[in-house]
Amino acid sequence: MTNNCILIHYHEISLKGDNRQWFENVFLQNVKENIKDLPCDRVALSGARVYVFGVDPERWAEYANRLGDVMGLSNATLCIQISADLHQLKIAAESQIPEQPFETFRITARRQYKNFPMTTAEINQEIGAYIQQIVQKPVKLKGADLEIFIEVVKGMAYVGSRRVAGFGGLPVGVSESAVSLISSGIDSPVSSFHMMKRGVRLSFVHFHSAPATNRQSIHNVILLLRVLSRYQSICPVYLVPLFEIQQKIMTESPDKFWVLLFRRTMVNLANSIADRIGAPALITGESVGQVASQTLSNIRAVSDAATLPILRPLAGMNKEEIVRTARDIGTYHISIEPYQDCCSFFVPAHPETRADLEKVRRIEKSVDLNRLLEAAIENSEFMKIDRMGIISH
Repeated sequence: MTNNCILIHYHEISLKGDNRQWFENVFLQNVKENIKDLPCDRVALSGARVYVFGVDPERWAEYANRLGDVMGLSNATLCIQISADLHQLKIAAESQIPEQPFETFRITARRQYKNFPMTTAEINQEIGAYIQQIVQKPVKLKGADLEIFIEVVKGMAYVGSRRVAGFGGLPVGVSESAVSLISSGIDSPVSSFHMMKRGVRLSFVHFHSAPATNRQSIHNVILLLRVLSRYQSICPVYLVPLFEIQQKIMTESPDKFWVLLFRRTMVNLANSIADRIGAPALITGESVGQVASQTLSNIRAVSDAATLPILRPLAGMNKEEIVRTARDIGTYHISIEPYQDCCSFFVPAHPETRADLEKVRRIEKSVDLNRLLEAAIENSEFMKIDRMGIISH
């Protein structure tokens, strides 16, 4: 009578027009990629839904973990696929009654197949009355302990009660690519996540000050990218040495401008890498006013070092909002591990907070970093990381 499958609803793709099929196909491929090592006969797209057939219901937790990480996914439900027949609907709904105790329930039906003789409201009432007769429990429309989902689509019905919610947004790969400047801290991984959620495929640049600092920040970034690869499958990263540049800046410029010059250097180098790989934008984790280097004047002075646009997804967010997202996506516990940051390790007592752009340009020109910038690119390490670790180096 039944077949186990997973029914998936996507999010913003439903708002697209003539090019919606292209967005759907990217989403479909991302779903396949995320569950490629789990039991599955086929993944199909039909009626603005994605179906994963031939799944093992005993491994639902694994499917849920993987599918919940697919950008663009609204929700995924473990279902029984049956013919769109009222009698079978009742039997399938009854099969969703759990052994564990519960106090309230509801039926949530959707009917795309208009030839089915009952409206959505009638399905809810009919199946609800049938289940209530069995369990002798009240219906609760908000916050029910048990929710049974029913969808009637193209002559078939899908019934289930185990559902995972996704992050929504757009599938990774539909919004071109960008280079994200990532540290071991809390903000930049969250910033990267928000851009993945907008469909942007990211490459990463991490700057370090080894041997003046230890390599803990590099280790932490690899761990962070293992987490972020849940959302984009593979995360390429460039590890760029900054210490020689920092030494020259600290020797030849006023200390209040050190951090600004460090950041301009990082933007300059990231811009060069983005140009090489054809990425049209940079991503940073700056939040306006969060620290001294992130005043509007200083952000302007740093942005001036780039020829590409710099996107700052966290610009208007406060720290609590950023931390909440870091916890939700699984990066927070890594970001709070001790590490020596390439900038904060050399922060002067009184950094510039309202930089004069022309003055910053003059100071940077007097330091003359061109040769060291080229050497930093030349001496960079490159690796690719997935959820299991380093896959190429």
